[in-house]
This record gives sequence, C-alpha cells and structure tokens, in this order.
Amino acid sequence: MVHRAKKYFLDLPLAQKFVGIFAVLTLLSGALMIGALHLGLSVFEEKFYEKSLQELDFFVQKVDDDIQGIDTLTRSIAVDSTIQQQLNALCAADPETANYYYLLTGVRPLLLEKIYQDRQINSLQYTDLNGHTLTIGQDMPDPGAGRQTALEMALNATPGGFVIQTSDSADFPYILCGRRILRSQDMSLKKLGTIVVALDVGKLLDNEIHSLSSQPSELYLYNGTQLIYHSGEEAAAALPQEESAHGYQISTIGGKKYYICWLTSSVTGLRLCSVFDYHEIYGQINTARNALIFGECAILLLFAWVLLHMARLVTKPIHTLSEAMQTVDQQEGNFAAARALLPADPAADEIGTLTKEFDSMLGKIDTLIHENYEKQILLQETRYKMLQAQINPHFLYNTLGTLNWLVKAGDRENACKMIVSLGDILRAALSPRQNSTAAADVQLASSYIAIQQLRYKSRAEFTLTVSGELEQWTLPHFTLQPLIENAIHYGVEDSDTVCKIHIAAQAADDVLTLIVHNTGTPVEPKRLNEIRAFTIKPQGHGIGLKNIYERLSMLYQDFGFDFDSDATGTTVRILLRQSDLKAQNLPSDA
Repeated sequence: MVHRAKKYFLDLPLAQKFVGIFAVLTLLSGALMIGALHLGLSVFEEKFYEKSLQELDFFVQKVDDDIQGIDTLTRSIAVDSTIQQQLNALCAADPETANYYYLLTGVRPLLLEKIYQDRQINSLQYTDLNGHTLTIGQDMPDPGAGRQTALEMALNATPGGFVIQTSDSADFPYILCGRRILRSQDMSLKKLGTIVVALDVGKLLDNEIHSLSSQPSELYLYNGTQLIYHSGEEAAAALPQEESAHGYQISTIGGKKYYICWLTSSVTGLRLCSVFDYHEIYGQINTARNALIFGECAILLLFAWVLLHMARLVTKPIHTLSEAMQTVDQQEGNFAAARALLPADPAADEIGTLTKEFDSMLGKIDTLIHENYEKQILLQETRYKMLQAQINPHFLYNTLGTLNWLVKAGDRENACKMIVSLGDILRAALSPRQNSTAAADVQLASSYIAIQQLRYKSRAEFTLTVSGELEQWTLPHFTLQPLIENAIHYGVEDSDTVCKIHIAAQAADDVLTLIVHNTGTPVEPKRLNEIRAFTIKPQGHGIGLKNIYERLSMLYQDFGFDFDSDATGTTVRILLRQSDLKAQNLPSDA
C-alpha cells in the first residue's frame, strides 16, 4: 500500500506535487492549531468548572451555615432559662383556664426576641403538649398530613435533637427545622413542647446568590431527582442523572446549549445546580475558533491558488520540453513538429539551457538523418541499376541464341515473332524506370513465354492465368520472368519428359498472389533449405531468387516469399499486400 502510494505520488506532475506537499503541510499546521485551540478550550472548561464549583461550594456552605444557624437558634431557645421557666409554668397550668392562655401568650415575646436578628426565618411555630400552637412571623405553611407525620416521627426519634425535613416537591418550597424542648433545669428531660422553623427556600437562596461572582442564568435545587426550586419563571434544565456529589456537563435543552454545574449539600442532602448559557461563556471562544478555522481555510485556498500558478510558471518549460520529447517519440521522428513546440527564446536557467541543448540536438539529428537518407537513396539507386544491368545480358544472350537458330532454320514467321517479343523485353529492360505495374510485368512474362515456346517447342507446355485488377499493383521490373526462366532451367533442361509450367497472377481485395509452378524432379531437402536461406549463388548470369527478394523488399515493408518442392514439382509463391507498399514507391508503367 505504501509503495503504491509512493508510486502514485512520484507519477504526479510537478505542479500537483508542489500543491500536494503544501496542502499536506498546511493541513498539518491547521490541525495542530485547531488541536491546540481545542486543548485550550478544554483547559478553560476545566478551569471554569473549578471556579464554578468553588463558588457553588461557597454558596452551599453559606446556605448550610444558615441552616446551622437555625440549629443554634433552636438550641438556644431550648436551653434558655427564662423560656424554660415559662414553658414549665405553661405545662403545669390548666389548659381550660385563662392563666393558661396568659402564659402561652407570654411565650411570644421570648421567642420573638430570639428570632429578631435572624431574617432567614419565614415563620416559627411553638406547639405545647396540648396541641396548642403559637406562630411568630408569617403564617406557618401547611406541610400536609404526610410531611407532618414524617416530621413528628423524626422528632420522636431524636428527642431534643435538631431535625431537618427537606421539601419533596416544588409545591412546598420550604425547609422545616424542628426540635423537641426538654426540661433541663432539674435534668428530668420532661417534654415542654416542640419548635418548628420554616425556611423559604427561594428567599434563602436569593439572599445568598449575590455571593456568586459568576451569576448563573438559572439556579435549581433538587431533592434527589425532584425539582423543588428554580430561579426562572419556568424550569428549563433537568438534573443530570450522575450519582457523583459534584460535577458538570454541557447539555442541549429545548434546542439551546447550557453549561450545568452541581454540588450536593452535606447538611441537607439537597443538590444545587447552577445553569449558565453556553454561548455567553464560550461565545467569544467559539467565534475566535470559527474565525481561525475560516481564516486557515481561506489562507490555504489562497496559498494553494498562488502556489498552483507559481508551480505552473516553473513547470511550464519542463512540460513544454517533455511534450516536445513525446512528439519525437510518438510521431516517429517528427523533429519539425517537436522544434515548433519549443520557445524561440528560452530562459537562461537550467531548464532553458536544457531546452536550447535539446533544440540543437534535434537540429543536428535531423541534418544527419537527411544526409544519411540521401546517401541511402543514392546507394539504393546504384544497387538497383547494378541488378538491372545483371538482368539485361542474360535476356539478350538466351534470346539471341534462339533467334539465330530460327534464322538458320529458315523459320522467318517465328523469327519475326521472336524479334517483336525481344523488342518488347529490351524496351522494358532499357527503360530508366525501376518499377512497373503487375499488368506490365505479366505482359513481359507473356513475351518471354512466346520466345521460350519457340525455343523449346514440345518440350515445354506453358499456361498463364490472370485475374483481378493488376494495374493497381506495383512490381519491380522482371519479377515473373526470372522465376519462369528458373522453372525452364530446372524443369525443362534437366528433364527428358515434357515440363508443364503454370504461371498465375491473381489480385483480390488487398492481396496479390504470384505463382510459378513447374513439374519435374523435386529439389533435395538440403538444397531446398539452402535455396530458402539464399545461400546458393545464381548460376551463370541468372539473377536468382535472392535478387528478386531484395528488389521486392525495396517496395514492400512485408511480403510472403515461399519456395516449395515435392513430387508434383516445384512452386514459387509470392504474396503481396497493398497496405504494405512503401509510401515513396508509387505505381508506374513499364
């Protein structure tokens, strides 16, 4: 996987490499910056929690101190000697007499003196042994039968002790603090009545909320999971369900984010939650973070655009040089097109120097190629003329020998025919043209056959088959004639029987097939292999199969040239394709 990724990166264009490297570095730096921002945000969040918890702890302690003050107040009431005497007299009096109510009324100023300095108390209620009550302050809230029973049971369970009964619902936002008053003068611990103090939770919290330096949006008080107080008009947050005594979390309530910090009182067991608007705390930080991210992206895009243009400016000469090289490779040495792509006045840097040297090299190569090509053309023409000069004496020698025989025999008609045929062949042989059409070559072959029929008479039987459009095909001069001459030499002169020689020229679509077949003794396998390898030199003035092969190779890029021999005779087959004809070799007439 790593190797593949490395290969992919190395294959990218230079401009994309530059942009890619810059993008990776920028993204890494941006990631580090954002990571540092998030780390800083986490540290800020932790510090804010610590500060909020400290303030909340201070707030809860003040509330607990207020409740502890109620404990101290009720204890001072219970052990005050004057109050003890008054309550002893009250318990001894007959509840049906006026003196009883006089003594009960006398308790009020004593209690009022005790609670005068404590503004946290909503109301204080004294209940004697006969169930008569005396209320100081506001009307005592009705706790209901259930809460009243629970309070009485707690007071009975802790005689003379301080009892706290917290609210269990928001419809009773009071904390009830009670104590049994016991006779302490003679240590008899006789019950003298009960004191119950009602604390308004809202008033209690409102009196202490000013101690918080960071004012929360909302303040909530829970007893377990039951909400018993909230500072807002409506409760917008729910108590976190964590079991820990303190903590914080960020919650979304009603589509709005809040920062919630909570602490549980060790005195009352109540859980106090301060709720802050998240955006008021983190708004500026989030704005700065978003601005930083946006700025990072904008800078990245700007730098990428600038770097891309700079990379294109730097790599354009390299791209141009590469394109010129590809043109040379793809267009098979089209130096003119490649040099046209190069700038006329390249820069003086390393790439410019390379471009100049490449342009100079192309010029030198082009010059050498043209010089070598001209030499090869000259050499090819010289070679062809030598081959052509090799053919002419051979024709003339054989034909004149036959003509001499006819003249001596007095066969003037056949001698005239031979002279006409010889004239056609000599005209073609002496022509400056190197090539002819297949139709013209077949005509020369026909003239040659006419001469050989007069020479060999009944010893040889010739058949010539022609089909297709032969005028469209190009052949070297005397392609069929040497093949027929070889067939006569090996099939007629070396045999005592009649030799049948068949010549065929067939053109169909893109293929031209030339066949020369003669009957006679088959060629030995060893000699057959030597003939196919062109290792046997032609006898006398014969041009041989190699000569024909080489002349065909000057015209066609590829062709078929088969030589086969078996019991039926010997066959030479030439297969040519129009598409293999070299471009510079156009058809010409004989």
